[in-house]
Amino acid sequence: MEEKNDKDFIATLRAHGLSVTFQRLAIYQALYFTNEHPSAEIVFRQIRKDFPMISLGTVYKTLEKFCEVGLIQKVNPLTEVARYDAATGAHHHMVCMKCQSIENADGIVGEPTVSEQNRFHVKRQQVFLHGYCPACKENMI
Repeated sequence: MEEKNDKDFIATLRAHGLSVTFQRLAIYQALYFTNEHPSAEIVFRQIRKDFPMISLGTVYKTLEKFCEVGLIQKVNPLTEVARYDAATGAHHHMVCMKCQSIENADGIVGEPTVSEQNRFHVKRQQVFLHGYCPACKENMI
């Protein structure tokens, strides 16, 4: 992702109609600067170092609000917990069936198309490729 500073993050939150708080800023930055697709619990553990008074409930509510306004997307590949992604552009995900790690699968699968005769207005799409990550595959051999 492109490099951003605090002013860029503040502008992004405001552009999505959100008031800026230190907690919201920290939660968004935690998602933006990771290559993983963390759960709310992982985000909570990460930002709690800087915000010891923040609650897990606040993190959940904030992530859901971010999803609602289109700032992030929820990646829910039928794993036990929802995961989150700051990359909202069209891309697909590879999900390990053993460790449940999630990686972006950019450029692997073409974009699905919906014909005009279907009259279906697509607002969001997710494609999941299920298999085994390199580490899990190696351990299976």
